Parts: sequence; C-alpha cells; structure tokens
Amino acid sequence: MPEIAMGALSRNGMLLLARRNSERRIYPGRWSLPGGHIEDGEDAETAMRRELMEEIGITPERWRLAAKFVSQVPPESSATFHVYHVDQWQGLPQLVGDEHTELGWFTAAEIEQETELAPSQLGDILSSLAIRGSGKD
Repeated sequence: MPEIAMGALSRNGMLLLARRNSERRIYPGRWSLPGGHIEDGEDAETAMRRELMEEIGITPERWRLAAKFVSQVPPESSATFHVYHVDQWQGLPQLVGDEHTELGWFTAAEIEQETELAPSQLGDILSSLAIRGSGKD
C-alpha cells in the first residue's frame, strides 16, 4: 500500500491548504495538504520535507507527527497517510509546478465547512490542529 507524507503549515490559528489540480486522477479539484508519495529509501519525515520544497517552495524547520491513518476511499487508491504539523519554516509558501492550482489559509471553522477535503479524514485532524495552533506560544 502506498504511503503518503503531508505537511500542515500553521500560522496564527490558520492552516495552509492546497487545491489539487482538476486534471489529477485522484481527488481532482479538492482541497488537501501539500505532500506526496514516500519514495524508496525515504522515511516519512524526509518525504514530507522534500514534498514541501517541491510543491510550495518552503523548508520546514520544526514539525511533529500529528496523525497517521489509512484511507481506503476511493478503494483503488488506498494509502497510509502521515500528516505532520509544521509550525516553523523558511521561505514563503507559493505554488510550484502544476500539482496544485491554489493555496489558501483556512481557520478551523472554514475547514469544518469544507466538505471536499481529500482524503476526508483530514477534516477532523486539521480542524483540531487549527484550534490548537491558535494559542500564543
């Protein structure tokens, strides 16, 4: 089963989501997190850092594993997801390449209203991260 590493960037109680290109075979046009497949020889953290550099041009500096889950919807693309909460990074998030068509910062309430998250399990994980991340460190 494929393994996917994703990074949830948080800032001021908001999380950065990326809208998947409508040409993508799996979850076209849906909001998700930047990330991608863990390649041979990589661990999940290495893959997350590489994917965030490739997809949104940032270098994560501080993160922790927020969740790990298996998604079996749609069944032909079952995968294990590793979601990292990234709260410090270098660079300004911007679209790199064509995997995503839009980036946006979302509050917990906005995430809860976004029914088209991919995969759907991200909803609960992300809204709790956004709420937790809203306090002053």
